[in-house]
Amino acid sequence: MAQKTHPTILRPKNNLYQGCTHWNEPKFYFILSNIHKLIKSCCFGTTHYLDKIQVNRHFGLILIEIDLIHFHFRSKRRLKSRRYKENQTSNKKQSWTVIACRLQRAAELIQKFTGTKKVTLRINRLKIYTRSVPKPARRQMAYFTKSFNHIKYDYARYGMQLMYLIIKNKASASTLSRFLKQNICSRQRRKRHYQFLAYIKQGFQALQEYKKIQGLKLQIKGRFTHKAKGRSKIWKYQIGQMPISQLNKTIQAKYTQTQTGYGSVGLKIWICY
Repeated sequence: MAQKTHPTILRPKNNLYQGCTHWNEPKFYFILSNIHKLIKSCCFGTTHYLDKIQVNRHFGLILIEIDLIHFHFRSKRRLKSRRYKENQTSNKKQSWTVIACRLQRAAELIQKFTGTKKVTLRINRLKIYTRSVPKPARRQMAYFTKSFNHIKYDYARYGMQLMYLIIKNKASASTLSRFLKQNICSRQRRKRHYQFLAYIKQGFQALQEYKKIQGLKLQIKGRFTHKAKGRSKIWKYQIGQMPISQLNKTIQAKYTQTQTGYGSVGLKIWICY
């Protein structure tokens, strides 16, 4: 049997390398991958997710366009007392100020690393709240967002916001892969993975009637269960159609890997637009 290829290899796409003056093609992709890692590291430990990044170079100028998604754990209309505001710290760990300081430092490092005269960052930040999710879908997911389940399902609110953006074609597969990777890796207690996967399945089922994409497919394979002898398991979920064999369809695929207390786990995500 022949080995299966990546579904985006045979599809027509724009080549990022445009023949720069003193950058050959291997050096160009090496610099591009390091810029991706540096910008992605600026979002670690915050509620900001890196959705898309595009790097353009013209002579001595590098223009980096970044799409960020800012999730909110609490509602925007939540009333805060005067005492709460007085005791609140001025600079939160997950605030936009921290991200802006990191990105400014990253621009200086990119300028030194590439040796260019000027580096410009253009940031498009998308804010989303739980109230932006339709009310019928929120009612079906109300159990996970209750206050007494805040510690057990700490991913419930921003996970629902992310799934709504995926369904409405406003987020990419890389953002969803980071969310799955982060939560699968952190669920180390027994049977916590089953609760997380049930939450993902119920969330996409509740939002299925609002979808503007043709199809979505998730596959998680590896040792993320407590079965005897460490046997691996495959978990699959799909909504809509996923015509991987049709080359005229626009399909975005993301493959990644993470580690759990039981072993390695592979994540595969396909989104058909």
